[in-house]
Amino acid sequence: MGTVGGYVLALWVLHGCPCSISSRLLAESQREVCAKHGGHAFRQGCKEKVKGRASMQNLPVITRGRMGIVSAAELLWFVLFLLMFCWIMGNYIVRDLKAFETIHLKPFEKMWGKKLKRIGLHLGFIGIICLNLLFLPVSRGSVLLRTIDIPYEHAVKYHQWLGHFMMTLFTLHGLSYSIAWYSEDRLSKLFDWAPHKVANFAGVIALLAGVTMWITSIGWVRKKYFETFYWTHHLYIVFALFMTFHIGEVLFNVTFCGLFLFVLDRFLRFCQSRNSVGVLSTKLLPCGTFELTLAKSRGVKYHALSYIYLNIPEVSKLQWHPFSVASSPYDGDSWLKILIKPYGGWTLQLQDLVSAVVKLGRCPSNINAAIEGPYGHESNFFLQYEMLVLVAGGIGISPFVALLRDLLQRYQRGQPNLPSTVYLIWAVQKSEELQLLGLIPASTICPDYKLKFNLEVHAFVTRETSPFSLERGSETSDLHQHDRFKMPRILASLIDAEASKHPMSIVAGAGNNMWITACFLASLLGYIIVYLLINLFIVQPFEQGSVKDGNSSGSIPRWITGLFSVISMILGVVICGGSVVSLWNFLGRLHQNTSGAVEENVHLLSTSDNDGTAFTDECADRLLDPSNTYFGHRPNLRDLFDGYRKLQRPGANVGVLVSGPESLQISVAETCRAFNTVNYDSRRVAFSYHSVSFEL
Repeated sequence: MGTVGGYVLALWVLHGCPCSISSRLLAESQREVCAKHGGHAFRQGCKEKVKGRASMQNLPVITRGRMGIVSAAELLWFVLFLLMFCWIMGNYIVRDLKAFETIHLKPFEKMWGKKLKRIGLHLGFIGIICLNLLFLPVSRGSVLLRTIDIPYEHAVKYHQWLGHFMMTLFTLHGLSYSIAWYSEDRLSKLFDWAPHKVANFAGVIALLAGVTMWITSIGWVRKKYFETFYWTHHLYIVFALFMTFHIGEVLFNVTFCGLFLFVLDRFLRFCQSRNSVGVLSTKLLPCGTFELTLAKSRGVKYHALSYIYLNIPEVSKLQWHPFSVASSPYDGDSWLKILIKPYGGWTLQLQDLVSAVVKLGRCPSNINAAIEGPYGHESNFFLQYEMLVLVAGGIGISPFVALLRDLLQRYQRGQPNLPSTVYLIWAVQKSEELQLLGLIPASTICPDYKLKFNLEVHAFVTRETSPFSLERGSETSDLHQHDRFKMPRILASLIDAEASKHPMSIVAGAGNNMWITACFLASLLGYIIVYLLINLFIVQPFEQGSVKDGNSSGSIPRWITGLFSVISMILGVVICGGSVVSLWNFLGRLHQNTSGAVEENVHLLSTSDNDGTAFTDECADRLLDPSNTYFGHRPNLRDLFDGYRKLQRPGANVGVLVSGPESLQISVAETCRAFNTVNYDSRRVAFSYHSVSFEL
């Protein structure tokens, strides 16, 4: 192997490989420990409930601003990150000041320009380190995030923070060199593409692609022009590729860990999404919301607060949308449910498609889906609390439908050490949306649930002053008020049991850990093999031929060797990792008993339909009634939380979960912060904040 190739491989072994392997092994060791010591506890309920003050991760400190809701732990890490940056830059500057005392300038150079370029060089190198970290949070099945149980929807903001910081560094890096070259009358160097030095023009292209993504990712631009943000963000391919051309293969190894894990995760997502998933049933609800039941393999595991990415090719082959799972894993092994409320163009088109299929009674429905996931927390963290406060806004009730069904199923199975008290605060705009809570047939799942735990619901209808139409006479108000809470929950439904033959693929980035580890190691080995083969059959013969011809500068250009590194990584993942994925998928299909799943799904879905449409005159099955439904105003969270606090023992820790719009999350975070004192007091009741909402 050539000297340069050996040096590059040595640098990769020292920097890239240990980061990748240690992250995988750390994840596996953590999973094994949890499986032996904590896994059973989370399945059967936590033996020891959380007490005392809220943890730093669940303690909101900053609730308003460009950074969003920031916990104490996140703020601490953010400050430490900035301090480390200042320390590194300070060391560089001190070292450079000593070096500049003996430096000799070229005729066209100026001392301040030389210093400016050196500062720009250091800023660029730190930016490359940030680039390595940038891809870790957006790897949906990231082994690092799964190890510390930070789900993708929470890690996205870390990607945003790193992106803003990194692009600031790269922009200052580019400006530093541009200003210095302009002062030297050498601005044309921006367009240089030196074969054996830094390719400046490649860096300019990468910076332009990065700035374009940066501008379109600004908060108000992203929310108002989401399609623009989404499609311009695909420029990350251009950005990463030309950045590799710019820095070469040596510095490429500094970014290897993050890029490699991202490429592997992206490949697994691609493999899973190629599988067509059958829609077992569709239900139309009175409020316009509709429910889809999707077939899945028994090997696909998820938790009550998991979510999936959904694509419906009949609507759009390119658009993917996240939806919370609205069913419990205990409801059935071969399917899961999601609730969809029409908001934008894609969901409205899907509503039209589902309505047409259901009303025509077309069976098979021929509605196919592509799925990525499930994603979410690695554990049922809500089981560690003695008391839960669930705060939802509108369709944000979906994950709590799954959570409540999960708790009811666990109580019915006699699992110990479960939360003893659950309060649900739900705000909707119109009273017809309240029927979504009818998807939780509490007394059907667990007939004596009222004897086992305390479940209280407080519903708030903000845009209505009464539960009946204003045009109706007051003499019939009581009747209409009673009927409002007994309105038929399902307008129409359709079951397609044959869809069980097309379940969700078990190949997923957040899937079986042993298979993920095998894919990881195979891909890593594949990268090494491909890199060595390229070096052996392309790089070395080229360099040896150049030496024989007497061409001392005839080595392969630096940007091409960087391209070889990218090609090696992609081929290693696709060929070697793909071989493991193919075996994983083949064995999964071999053990999948679709005939049994068809019969099970027909029975379970029929039972589920009966639970959703059959009504009883007893109030025991209704979680909502006129006594706990309030009209014309929003919930006063301070008063409600204060009431919950008074009911708890001193030193209790209450789990607060919120799902809904950003304004609701801010209100809940501020309320939790108000009740959590900075100075620890063992007699105070703590409120631990958890957001289960997803927003890009």
